[in-house]
Amino acid sequence: MRYKCIVAYDGTNYYGFQIQGDLKTIELEIITAIKKAFSIDAKIYASGRTDKEVHAKGQVFHFDMDIEVLPNSVKKALNSFLPDDIYILSVEIVNEDFHARFSAKEKEYRYYINIGEYDPLKIHYMPHIDYLDIKLMEEAIHLFEGTHDFKGFASAQIDKRKDTVKTIFETKVNIIGDTVEFIFKGSAFLKYQVRRMMGLLIDIGRGYYQKEKILEVLEKKDPSISHRVAPGCGLYLYKVTY
Repeated sequence: MRYKCIVAYDGTNYYGFQIQGDLKTIELEIITAIKKAFSIDAKIYASGRTDKEVHAKGQVFHFDMDIEVLPNSVKKALNSFLPDDIYILSVEIVNEDFHARFSAKEKEYRYYINIGEYDPLKIHYMPHIDYLDIKLMEEAIHLFEGTHDFKGFASAQIDKRKDTVKTIFETKVNIIGDTVEFIFKGSAFLKYQVRRMMGLLIDIGRGYYQKEKILEVLEKKDPSISHRVAPGCGLYLYKVTY
């Protein structure tokens, strides 16, 4: 049986999603919980990897078991063995052709910035950055929309065989009190892509560049131009659509 799970987590104390030996990662915690709950060494497949300190409200993964267990029982069992900063929101049985990564049609990331007074209770969940021209950032963010080669916004160490052409369907900026929310909906995203896009948006918002800098990076495809990587704490994998 194949189980599709939606999981939320606070990435503050983790070295990202992907398992890295004995380092504390989200994947390691989930695999350990599955082993404790069902006495199996399961391999899980996620919709994508999140970096160190990045959070998720709607990460998706799947795994297989030879036995059939009611989805709600799987949810309760896994949550009983997971730490308090990781929580399985839902579980369902899906067809064997479902794949958490390859079946995804759209991913939504959201990035949050505190533009009010510094708040020590928020700093692990959004960076504090003031003096931003939000209107200019809102104009600039729409330049990411469409199908582009995003190599200039990817990690410099990205596999050269990886396709760097991606499509961003929609972008949006919302102001919620002292918090600014940036929304990116796309077909898929490269490693560091959203954080590099946000890094350049922040530089534009602080007056270091004009919004046309985005077009220059897209054209030249050089990651060294989009050098700023926004802090991981402000990034959330919000939703994956199938």
